[in-house]
Amino acid sequence: MTKPRAWRNPEKIKHCRPRRVTDAPFEIPDSKVGQLDAVLHQSGVLELIDAELAGRPGPKGLPVRTVLVGLLLALHHHRSASLADVCRVLLDELRAPTRSWLGIPDNSRADGHARIAFSRRVYRSFDRLTTALDAQRCDRRRRLPAEEAGIVADAWEDTDAEHKRRLELLQEISDRLILITVRLAHRRGLLKGWRGDIGADTTPIPAWHQPPRERRGLASVELTGGWHYCGGSEEGIFGHSASLLVAASRRHPAGHPQAGERVSRHPQLALGLVLDTPGKRIGPNAVHSLAQLAPFGFPTGLLAADRAYTDQTTENFAQPVRTMGYQLVLDYKQQYRGVQGT
Repeated sequence: MTKPRAWRNPEKIKHCRPRRVTDAPFEIPDSKVGQLDAVLHQSGVLELIDAELAGRPGPKGLPVRTVLVGLLLALHHHRSASLADVCRVLLDELRAPTRSWLGIPDNSRADGHARIAFSRRVYRSFDRLTTALDAQRCDRRRRLPAEEAGIVADAWEDTDAEHKRRLELLQEISDRLILITVRLAHRRGLLKGWRGDIGADTTPIPAWHQPPRERRGLASVELTGGWHYCGGSEEGIFGHSASLLVAASRRHPAGHPQAGERVSRHPQLALGLVLDTPGKRIGPNAVHSLAQLAPFGFPTGLLAADRAYTDQTTENFAQPVRTMGYQLVLDYKQQYRGVQGT
């Protein structure tokens, strides 16, 4: 029997995330809860959400802030975005001071009935948020007929003023959550040695739900999902496509004394993220994320993109990116290179 790698290298143990080693529930430090809560407040998304939910009828459930902090904690400690894990974190892994900060009732874990009631409040609060930001409300707990699902999916593509406003608000919330980490890193000087090089990639985000069934005439629960085909793959992945921007780094020809092969020691942060239906608005989504970086005053360097951006028309990607000052590094197939000279 071989020993785990963490046992072979004791130095890596210090950098591992905390794991439960006993039957007792794991307790998250109050400092980590306060840190993520402060990041959420500094991003400014709570003001946008409260303004959108103001005046909506029905029970409010838990505060949106409580659910979002629980979601961030579940992602950080358990690498899970499931609401069931969020309920487990809020009930069993927080100390009494942090539960009072987030407005969690003291009797929420008294017995099984109280735990079920608390979990329903969590689900109700999250459902209230997603319903307010949905372009077209529908029953997302079952598969809709293909004709009815097509009408709902078209609401995400039409030019209706209210639909466009909700989509823009949803994207603004996403941008603020991504850019708050960039703003904090820039404020602390962590991006001082960065030359402005960016890597652009379109990566699949698989959906938990089943794809549509054409024989039965039923759509998927994920109405805006589609098939994402990676480069060189004949099998598609059902879900969404994420247009991702990452702070890249160049390699030092002789090696850097402190950063090794990299030129600088800046963190390779995610600078932008747009979630969309596969095959739609690939170039404009990347341009949108690049435009959000303009207020920071970062230098513009190389922009390395995969083949999904090579196929974009000039006005959708290459022209606006070059206007911003970036130098494009694109990947072409051998049969698309044309006549080659010496």
